[in-house]
Amino acid sequence: MKKIVSVIGVMVALVLSLTGCMKMDVDLVVSSPEKASLNMVMAFDKKVVGDASVGEVLAQMGTTEAEIFKNFPEEATKTPYDQDGFKGYRFTINDKSLTEMGDLSGQLGPKVNIEFRGGQYYFSAQGLAGGDTSTLTESTMSVTFPGEVVSASSGAQIDGNTVSFDMRNSAGALTAVAKAKDNTPLYLSLGFGVLALLGAVVAVATMRRTEATAHENA
Repeated sequence: MKKIVSVIGVMVALVLSLTGCMKMDVDLVVSSPEKASLNMVMAFDKKVVGDASVGEVLAQMGTTEAEIFKNFPEEATKTPYDQDGFKGYRFTINDKSLTEMGDLSGQLGPKVNIEFRGGQYYFSAQGLAGGDTSTLTESTMSVTFPGEVVSASSGAQIDGNTVSFDMRNSAGALTAVAKAKDNTPLYLSLGFGVLALLGAVVAVATMRRTEATAHENA
């Protein structure tokens, strides 16, 4: 069985001689028990690579974009990235099942696993600490769920429905558990709407009854 090597993994391996020249940031959004989207940035530090284009940087490493992305998953899109002193690529995968997202994430970079069971979301991935992370200036992963994050592995930052990990300084399993979407506000809104409608119906009925009584007594 052929081992699948991620696009990000190949690029990191190519620049092992350059310390602190890359960033790899992953933003995963779980929208429902059926769907998730991923946004991943892999970029070079301009202070290290200078004015050279990404293609020129790859050429200096003895490869090309065509070679790097020959096994690029069809479900993903690749666009140029040039922000915050970094230039490289942004990879996007939209509206895939949780299982598909796990498989596709492993082809691009860090593999993630997401499950929905018992009314909660369960997330897991692997930190990068313990390996050679000298090429990375930063590597973060944030996961946003439909509901509130209730627990996460040590070192994670929880902010409401989002949990963030410092991949570069985290070793072993990264985990998080989140609730399903809280529909209480919607139910309350519907409840108040029904009450308002019933109130209007009662008011109209009372008004008509009063008018009918007044007409009979006239």
